This record gives sequence, C-alpha cells and structure tokens, in this order.
Amino acid sequence: MKNLSIPLKNILAEKIFEECVSGYRDKGKVDNLLQCKEIICRDSNLYDELVPKELEKFEKSLLPANITKEKIINVYNEKFVKGPGRKYYNEIKKQAIRNICPICGIRQVKTLDHYLPKSQFPTLSVTPNNLIPACLECNVDKKDDVSLDSKNVPVHLYFDNIPDDKFLHVTVMDNLEILYYISCPNVEDEGLKARLEKHLDFYKLHELYSSHAASEIADKIHMWKIALEEFGEDILRLSIDSECRSAEMNDINSWKSALYRGLVNNFDKLLAYLQL
Repeated sequence: MKNLSIPLKNILAEKIFEECVSGYRDKGKVDNLLQCKEIICRDSNLYDELVPKELEKFEKSLLPANITKEKIINVYNEKFVKGPGRKYYNEIKKQAIRNICPICGIRQVKTLDHYLPKSQFPTLSVTPNNLIPACLECNVDKKDDVSLDSKNVPVHLYFDNIPDDKFLHVTVMDNLEILYYISCPNVEDEGLKARLEKHLDFYKLHELYSSHAASEIADKIHMWKIALEEFGEDILRLSIDSECRSAEMNDINSWKSALYRGLVNNFDKLLAYLQL
C-alpha cells in the first residue's frame, strides 16, 4: 500500500453533487435533492478535518425528512458512475499508479471504493477524498459495517502517512508456507499501526499474499534447486538477495519484497527444503 495524491483538490463535493443531480430531467426531483447541498458540504469538510485519525468525532448529518439515503446513493450510482459525474469518477481512478489497485497492490483497478461506505454515510457518496481506486475484489471484500473507530478501519491512502520503511513481513514455515504480518516499531502513531494491521484484515490480504507467495515459490523452486546443485549456496544466496533488492526498489512493502526478505533472513530453511 502506498500514499496517493488527494484527487480533485480544487473541486468541492457539493459542486460535484449539484452537477450530478442536474443530470435528472425531473425538475422536482432535482430541487428535492439539492436540499442536501449544505449537508454534503458540511459532512465533506468535517471528513477532511477528522478522517481517519479522529474518526470518533465524525457525526454525520441527518437528511431532510423527505429524502432517503437510497435517493442520495442513487445519485452516485446513476449520475456519478454513469452520468455527468463520470469524468470525476475517471479522474479519481487515474490516481492508481500503472492502474494497479493501491489497496492490494496486485489486481487491476476497476472501480472506486468508498472509504466510509455509502450505505452508512450517503452524504459522502461523491466526496472525492472518500473514493479510493480499487479492484473489484477489494471493493467487495471490505464490508459495509465500518465503525467510527480510528483503530478499527483500514489505512487511508490519501490522509495517512504510510511509512517508507519496512512494515510488511513474513514468517517462513519449514514447508516454505509464507504467513504475512505487520510490524512497524518505528511508527509512533498507535492509530496508524492499528490501521496498517486492520488493512490486511479488511481486504483479506493475508490470504491473497500467501497465495501469491506460494505461486512464486512454485515457479522458482526448480530453478533454485538447479542453482544450488550447479553453483552452490553462495550463488543461490546472491540470487535470492538480488530478487529481494529488485522488488524493494519497486515497492519496499509489496508481497514480493516481504517474501524475498523472509527467504533471505531464513535462508537455512530454504536450503533445508531444497535438499529434501
């Protein structure tokens, strides 16, 4: 996971909402929905101020009596994803580097994930800072029952200061099964530490990363055996270390970087497995 630039900095959420609502032909419906502009402005500003570090203080506004949350959510589904707001939708998706999902770092971006789910926070449905480029799986895997607890939510890729040093690590089992975990002793922000750990849980990344690590090992195991038999331990160690350094130059906390760090640090287990 890496920090992303805040999208659409100079465009207010209430202006996006107004533009989306204007896509409806029914003037009565337009006038009805535009009653929410001030609420959307208020909630979006409060969001920018409090999320994620002071999430507990966020108090969402009540909708007008004649407007349901479903009507607001439909503005996102009907006029932001498909209608006049689509240009903003596409701009936010472009924040992802190489079109790779910044949440998992593996799959392609296909959609936008609401950091605070629109089912609970409809007034933030089209707030750019609440929309994260995502693959379909990450968007689905994070459930909608997010609590207002700054230590029980995933990392916010716009607002959290994601560390530049190593925080994704692995345990290497004797059978070369790879188990992923978070450890960041140099991070003083306890809330950020908790969010880094929760990130893997919310998006089911433990299983995803372990699966990719297993595939990587299966692809390389015969090459490693040949290198060991023909060139010896030192050359094999150099090869594993080179893979690690190359992966870290791309992303120091990718599943691949953590995998090869683990193999470097547990080279004796790799040797034992190759010699079976």
